[in-house]
Amino acid sequence: MKTLYVSDLDGTLFNSKKKISDYSTTVLNRCIAEGMKFTVATARMPYGCDYRLKSINLTTPGILTNGVFIYDFNKKEYLHAETIDQETAMKVVDAFKKNGKECFMYVLRENQICIYYGDKALEEQTQYYSDRALEECKEICETDDYAACIKNGEVFYFALTGTEEELTPVKELVDGIAGVSCALYLNIYNQMYCLEIFSDRASKKNALLKLKEMLGADELVVFGDNYNDVPMIEIADRSYAPANAVLDIKEMVSEVLEDCDHDGVAKFLKKEYY
Repeated sequence: MKTLYVSDLDGTLFNSKKKISDYSTTVLNRCIAEGMKFTVATARMPYGCDYRLKSINLTTPGILTNGVFIYDFNKKEYLHAETIDQETAMKVVDAFKKNGKECFMYVLRENQICIYYGDKALEEQTQYYSDRALEECKEICETDDYAACIKNGEVFYFALTGTEEELTPVKELVDGIAGVSCALYLNIYNQMYCLEIFSDRASKKNALLKLKEMLGADELVVFGDNYNDVPMIEIADRSYAPANAVLDIKEMVSEVLEDCDHDGVAKFLKKEYY
């Protein structure tokens, strides 16, 4: 039986310092060297996780940006992307503009990410306009012509940070646009609300099913700690959560492991594989 093991990063494989411990690194690399099909599924962009994973010899493609991408870490290549068609993308831009808002728009072009935004003031939103993004993306710049940017690549994501009162009217308009899904949530780190918009085909569930098929895997084993991991837990043959996971997740999974600061995932894999 060919088993595919897939772990969330933040709060699961990463410890509370958002790093992989030396112990977990050693265990994972030995498992992979001995043939384990192991990878990650995360809400992060490629440039937000690949440098954190450089100590792991990932040979199996990963799932990034909550299922938007299936990504080859070794080749730095997007094997699959769930994108938003041009007409729908312009409807999303219009939803922001009707509420007097600009936004961040992410475009995949020539196997690289470009980020465009309509107001220089948005550069203060470092959740999106970050040093790491500036280093790794093909292009990050202000634009007064979203339409031209849309025509030059494949749009896959929109985002904006603000207050709940500012963003709720935008969300209400976007909810009426076919082909996209959106999420409005409180960022616990800066206490601001984030509105994120992506293809309605993008999910960890859909990406996992596609990856499982690509690899010819028979069994799916997943690890997660939070609500965005629910879709992959629901389709897993076996599922596990660290002790620090939210209660609802711990009640869903097959077994609860040690917490992320005590290498729960790695200890399980070591016992499972060697």
